[in-house]
Amino acid sequence: MKFLTFLLLFSLNVFALEAYKPNKNFSSYFNAFNCSQVLNKFFYINCYDYSLKGTKAVAYKVESSNLKSKQIKKRARFEDDTNIPKKYRTTWSDYKHSGYTRGHTASNASFRFSKAAQNSVFLMSNITPQNEQINAKVWNEIEQRERKLALKFQSVEVLNLILYDKNPRRIKNNIAIPSFYIKIIQTPQFKECYQVPNHEVDDEKITNYKISCEQF
Repeated sequence: MKFLTFLLLFSLNVFALEAYKPNKNFSSYFNAFNCSQVLNKFFYINCYDYSLKGTKAVAYKVESSNLKSKQIKKRARFEDDTNIPKKYRTTWSDYKHSGYTRGHTASNASFRFSKAAQNSVFLMSNITPQNEQINAKVWNEIEQRERKLALKFQSVEVLNLILYDKNPRRIKNNIAIPSFYIKIIQTPQFKECYQVPNHEVDDEKITNYKISCEQF
């Protein structure tokens, strides 16, 4: 009986989940960015570029209910994304001795509510070469901001845009290094935007990286 009850509860939880679908405004970026492949990861969507071997846009929703549920503490392992043709994939080892960290585009801490969600953001298609200071400080605090706003508004939709120079520098396996990261946090009544360079900075206050959302 206990086992049957468990199966019933498990089934209800699975079917309660709905695949993320971006709003009309966010969807437009996935059409305009000439994605080599739009990766639907159920919890988020990713505009992946073969020539860059990296993402150009990732969109997802952060729900307060997911943040309040029991969170997975143990980090998942980075995994190759087998949905991408092998010659365009990146691997965990490509980042060794590169001078850059493995920066999540869709934040790990926003997806700790289930093993499946966390595993999805540890796919290498969600990772870009990110400056260590930016990853640990400024971008990390902006990711914390998206979760604070989700708790305040019950739910926020997030669009991360990754910008590259015309001829970007690259690490091993020809992976392009982004020049800027943009985060757009939105509800029907509210919008907040940030732009952060992918290099060492003197100022770590995130308010100094807040930008106008008019262009988005």
